[in-house]
Formats: sequence, C-alpha cells, structure tokens
Amino acid sequence: MFKLAISMDVAMEATEVAMEAAKASGKILLKYYREGAYGTRYKEDTSLQTTADLESEQVIIDIIMRNFPDHCIEGEENGLISSPSSYSPSPYKWLIDSLDGTENFVLGIPYFSTSITLCKEDEPQIAVVYNPVTEDLYTASRGKGAFLNGNRIYVSNKAQLKSSRACFIPDFTTKRMDKTTCLRNKLYGQCRRILDTWSPALDWCLVANGKVDIVVSIIDRPIRPDARTLILEEAGGKITRLESRSFNEDNSVCVVGSNSLLQDQLLELISEY
Repeated sequence: MFKLAISMDVAMEATEVAMEAAKASGKILLKYYREGAYGTRYKEDTSLQTTADLESEQVIIDIIMRNFPDHCIEGEENGLISSPSSYSPSPYKWLIDSLDGTENFVLGIPYFSTSITLCKEDEPQIAVVYNPVTEDLYTASRGKGAFLNGNRIYVSNKAQLKSSRACFIPDFTTKRMDKTTCLRNKLYGQCRRILDTWSPALDWCLVANGKVDIVVSIIDRPIRPDARTLILEEAGGKITRLESRSFNEDNSVCVVGSNSLLQDQLLELISEY
C-alpha cells in the first residue's frame, strides 16, 4: 500500500494543471478529428503518428513547464525532457500520451484519449485521462479515490468469469505470437465478451468505472504504472503480474487488472500462459 507522497496542496495544483493540459490537448485533437486533415507516418513499431499527436503533446508540455518548471517530462512523441532550470534531477516526472488510440483517431472512431500522469520517484500520484469527443474526464489522486467528471467511480461487483467483460490489449508485436492467441482464446472461452478497442487508457478506465470487469495487457516492453493503473487502483481494482506478484515488483510485460473479485479466477485461467 503506497502512501501519498506529495502534499495535498501540490496534489490539488497538479490535478488542476493536468486537467487544463488534457483539455487543451483535447481541443487540438478534436479540431483535427473533425476536419479529418492531418499528416500521418508509421513509427518503428508500425504504430501511427500524426501532426495531431505532436501538436497536442507540445501544448501539454508548455502548460506543465509554465506551472512546474523544475519537473521532468516524458512524452510519447518527444521522449524525456529534463528542465533546463534544474541543477539536480527532480523526483517529479510527468508522463504524457497526448493521443492514446491514434488508429481510432485516424479511422474516425470516437474512442481515443489524452493521458497525463504525475509521478514522484516513479510512483503515480496524479492521473488524468480525457476523451475529448465525449468530454469524459477521469481523474485520480493517490489515496483519494477515482472520479469521472467529478463523480466518484468504483469497479464492478461481478464475481463470476462467465458473466464478465474483458478488455484484451496486445501490441503490434505480441498480437502475432502463438501464446497471445492461446491467451485470447482462453478468455473468449470463459468470459461473456472480449473487447480489443485500440485505446488502452480508456479500457482501464472502463474497468475502473465498473463498465468492464477485467483488463489484460501484454506488450513487448515493460509496462509501468501510470494514469490508467492509478485510476483503476483508486476505484478499488487490483493489478498484478500473471504470476500473482505485485505489479510494481519489477518490470512486467504482461499485466492483469480486474475488479479484484475476479483476480484469482483470472490468474488461474491463464496460469499456463
């Protein structure tokens, strides 16, 4: 169990800044989305990058640096940005994914988001995930609960896999692996419905909001705690590695989250993976 590592005043200010930045990013995304005019290119992992990604990330960086000039920032597009005004590394780092769900964005599917996290010594403390199309704003502060548009949210009370809904999140590499196919088939055979929506941050928020019961993420690089995981934890969810060890114990490439009631059943189901 983590303790709140930042003061209440800092948490409140950081939350306000994160919400401002997410909405500013969302405004840019929405403009491009409605116009349907943006340049695209494929990155090394074959995922898409658009001018909307770059512009929306920059506006987030500008807002954070204006309010917290000594903090570090790491963006999905620009990588690690260390503040030039800091003579020693800051314990605070902002993680930014200005457009989570680029494929949906390009295809005109209204399921994408901006995700912003403030970490202290790599532990998420403040989380914001914003869908600019629906204006759904998910927020969380460590130890203070999770919220959707200011209203407290909680995970579901489903206790049986056969009635559960799950989000399955592979990436461009892992989706082609035989073991991933086996894992997906196990879930299909036991759960009511399996969703692969292409916007992971919103998938985790659906579990936090009790709309979906399970999330299984398997990618070819270590999965680290961020906005989506903090929101789920603060809504009452549980997150572990496949081997039942703590998510934060080491770098994990496959992570399982649920409403906590289903965690043991889920881990037993996929233990052979």
